[in-house]
Amino acid sequence: MEIKELLQQAEERMNKSIEALKHEFASIRTGRASVALLDKVMVDYYGSPSPINQVANISVPEPRM
Repeated sequence: MEIKELLQQAEERMNKSIEALKHEFASIRTGRASVALLDKVMVDYYGSPSPINQVANISVPEPRM
């Protein structure tokens, strides 16, 4: 393999890692509710498991003082 190919492959893998990390960071609880907390929740919908965000509309209200 050429160095150019190795660098391109390394860059692609790094970009994928960064995207995965961003997704994980989005699910961290920070004192405010986040819709991302429910990304992995599955519900039984007509006999087949479906992600809850495909079955229902999910929103987070603004905090009130």
